[in-house]
Amino acid sequence: MENKFNSAFYKTIYYNLNCENGYYQKEPQLVPFNKLPNDLKVEETQKEIIRRQGANELIHGRIKNGKYTFLTGLIPIKENSPVYFGNNFEIVEGRKRTSLIVFVFSNENKKLTVYYFNCYYKDNRNERIAFVTEFIQSLS
Repeated sequence: MENKFNSAFYKTIYYNLNCENGYYQKEPQLVPFNKLPNDLKVEETQKEIIRRQGANELIHGRIKNGKYTFLTGLIPIKENSPVYFGNNFEIVEGRKRTSLIVFVFSNENKKLTVYYFNCYYKDNRNERIAFVTEFIQSLS
């Protein structure tokens, strides 16, 4: 189901942690959203260039043909927050389209809710953080 916040449309996707393998597994949906993989895993960021952008952790899908099916840094909206943001890009009709992704972990980290703002992105980091903060507050 697609929802709208301000002028941006988004999809909500739910995941549950599989404690045996450490992957979050997507819950079944009536209408599947295929821009995110079925399995996601959180790990510490290894590359310094990603750490400098504020992502001490990253989230990725499984490896297929030598590449991750999905990969983005997890940037917290503030210190000790369960809310992070990242992005995804794709080429649509010859143009790079970036999408904002909001990740909300449960207090026990056993559940993950992902809000995918398809082809919606704020280039300015402060505006992006303000947007995510306002969006999360609107959910309460």
